[in-house]
Amino acid sequence: MDKAGFIKTFMDEDPYRMAKLFESLERAKSFSFFYHTDEFYTPGVWNRILEMKEYREIDVLGEEFFERRIFSANGMQKHPLAILGIENLDPQVTLSHRDYLGAVMSLGILREKFGDIFLKDGDAYLVVFDSMSEYIMTNLSRIGRCSVRITKYDYEEKVLFLQPSLTPREAVIASLRLDVVVAELARMSRSKALELIQRGQVLLNYNETRDKAKEIKDGDTITIRKKGKFKVGQIMGTTQKGNLRVVFYQFD
Repeated sequence: MDKAGFIKTFMDEDPYRMAKLFESLERAKSFSFFYHTDEFYTPGVWNRILEMKEYREIDVLGEEFFERRIFSANGMQKHPLAILGIENLDPQVTLSHRDYLGAVMSLGILREKFGDIFLKDGDAYLVVFDSMSEYIMTNLSRIGRCSVRITKYDYEEKVLFLQPSLTPREAVIASLRLDVVVAELARMSRSKALELIQRGQVLLNYNETRDKAKEIKDGDTITIRKKGKFKVGQIMGTTQKGNLRVVFYQFD
């Protein structure tokens, strides 16, 4: 695949950024040492890369529950990522995901240069390149009017703590079509679910899909913007009316 063909594969992405990624992946083919990209990529990118036969030797670093991940090749000696715990020292104010995101970007760091932000037990946890952690720790002392304290963790030390718990939920649905499932998970009408799908607010296995009739299967992950993330569990059987009994799991 040439550069132009590669860029066309990602029509919804910044073409300049995709051109840089193509050049980086092509160079990595000749490397015998550990390689990783210097930017994070969303599921629409890394899922497609993993499907390309040209890059069979390329891996993706990051956990299954991460949305933003990096590419790597040729094994690994030291993990390139770290996790920063950000503690809000003002108990009277609750900071949101947007507050933490804006604070990091206010340091002049582009969104693609850091990974997911997790809110757990009143604190935030930021996935970053280890090489960037010192800069953030030195320069981020306040978020809004709240003082914050930052602690650096080795990636392997803290990543399991970030793994979300799953709450099971059983449902009876007419079919496994995407619009039917989204309506059930979001607790809305089929017409409202269809609007979400058509607006690109539904991701199936971290890929945007506008195919309302797409059939979901065991193990699929469905992300509904502003409604949550869900994993499809087992299909338990059918009711007397022919509907399906399905177990879903919601990420907390």
